[in-house]
Amino acid sequence: MGAIVGMTAGLGLALVLGVLSGALPERKPRRRRRVRPALNPAAARSVAINTATASASATLALLVARNVWFALAVAPVGAWLPAAAAKGRARRRLERAREAWPDALDGVVSGLRAGLGVGESLAGLAEHGPDAMRAPFARFADRLRATGRLDPALDGLKREMADPVADRVAEAMRLASRLGGHDLAGMMEALSRSLRMENRARGELLARQSWTVNGARVAAAAPWAVLALLSTRPRTVEAFSTSAGTFVLLGGLAATSVAYALMARLGRLPSEPRVLAGDSR
Repeated sequence: MGAIVGMTAGLGLALVLGVLSGALPERKPRRRRRVRPALNPAAARSVAINTATASASATLALLVARNVWFALAVAPVGAWLPAAAAKGRARRRLERAREAWPDALDGVVSGLRAGLGVGESLAGLAEHGPDAMRAPFARFADRLRATGRLDPALDGLKREMADPVADRVAEAMRLASRLGGHDLAGMMEALSRSLRMENRARGELLARQSWTVNGARVAAAAPWAVLALLSTRPRTVEAFSTSAGTFVLLGGLAATSVAYALMARLGRLPSEPRVLAGDSR
């Protein structure tokens, strides 16, 4: 027992002396690993574009009105512009696809009457279909060749096009391939005529509603164009630099934004819901 106590005391004394004399090596602090999240290129590009448009809008507002608070309020509007432009491009893409579907179905009918199957008739649109349809149907043909099954290829087509009309056509083709039928070409021809009638009615409504949307754009831009012209006068810039001028600018920006959003909403046709968007089971 005494020997153990003596050894413990000696070891403790040696440690104390080692620390005092600096004989013991210093313990290096452990470096924490930084977990770097994976950077999504699309998200990074979107953030960069939004930041650039917000900065450009704020700078332009500052140069015109010479009011910092107004420039800060304009920055979110500038950041919103790329998202609005992207939504507009997506709506135009869907409209082009909707207009191209009747011609695409005519090509499918020709293939069916020539003795081709459902999958082969759809895959033929990659080469002989409308220009708006060739790229998605080329990928459809690749999936069909890779799997040899129609259902996964149709599911991929529906996910890629994200179009209610594509959902209807894909499900009609799926049912036709499963149940069979003697007049599949006639059914596709009837669907093509139905889509043409829908597109004609929708085109008339879009032509009428475009006046509302364009009027909202002109009404929203006109006051700020006048402000840009008045900013060339020093007295106008001095007036907008005051507290009352700041209130007028911010109030005008808020009123313009709300009015434009309401008019654009009223002038936009309701989108058709994708009730057949699910994959096959």
